[in-house]
Amino acid sequence: MRFTIVFFLLLAGGCTSHLAAAKPSVIIILDDLGYRPSDMAAFSLPKEVAFSILPQTPLSEHIAQKASQEGRPVMLHMPMQATNNKFMGPLGLHTDMFPAAITFTLRKAIKSVPNAIGINNHMGSAFTGQEDAMQALMKEVKRQGLFFVDSRTTVSTKAQDVAERIGVPNASRHIFLDHRRDKAFLTKQFKKMKQVANQTGHVVVIGHPHPETIAFLKQHLPDLDEEGFNLLSVADYFAAQEEHDNTPYASDSSGSCAANKNCPQKRESHRGEQFIATFPTETLTSSPK
Repeated sequence: MRFTIVFFLLLAGGCTSHLAAAKPSVIIILDDLGYRPSDMAAFSLPKEVAFSILPQTPLSEHIAQKASQEGRPVMLHMPMQATNNKFMGPLGLHTDMFPAAITFTLRKAIKSVPNAIGINNHMGSAFTGQEDAMQALMKEVKRQGLFFVDSRTTVSTKAQDVAERIGVPNASRHIFLDHRRDKAFLTKQFKKMKQVANQTGHVVVIGHPHPETIAFLKQHLPDLDEEGFNLLSVADYFAAQEEHDNTPYASDSSGSCAANKNCPQKRESHRGEQFIATFPTETLTSSPK
């Protein structure tokens, strides 16, 4: 994986004054890709924006291969059962599946999205709340050497608890950017995104390939650097987290780097964070009729 300036600063000085000046990181995942020719407009966005692609969709392999060739992070947007039993599309995971069926279905889905380096859930308010189902899923995610980002379509999710226990690199969504598509709402969520990044040192954002979203991001992402933020790919985020696990950090004069949110003694767990806009989006994003 590629490493960003954050990673190089960690190697160079641990919790030095240089690292203290590191910019808060913004990690953006665009999911629900694979059905519409208009999804190709997402390639106009910066390469740090991850593409999370629905399995066995008309454009899944094409988008995944093109994204990988351009050095963009590719993820599998894995369909999982919702509490409202909304149609999931191909290769959806049900809560009543046996572990072997979950493993088999996930492997088929991974195969349909070439070069995927991680997974996040599509819908899943029922599935991610089931401990046994998530355990079967995470065991295979670990076998495949992937990471998992919890889309948090329910406050009852077990995804990170199970991932931590099994040893799967993981993160959680903080902000849903575009469950409403008007510019005023996108601007409001973008502002919240920056607030979370400033508070915690990083923010994980999920959006969708709506024309309104792509146009908004094209306009505003180039300004992040001047505004004091680092647009970080999800690949670089997890590479840095892995390095954190294995890098001794230089302490400050008090013998601790606890005061610096960018210099944890060990990999940060985000299970206790306050999440903005935590509610199901499964009625808002789906395959076209």
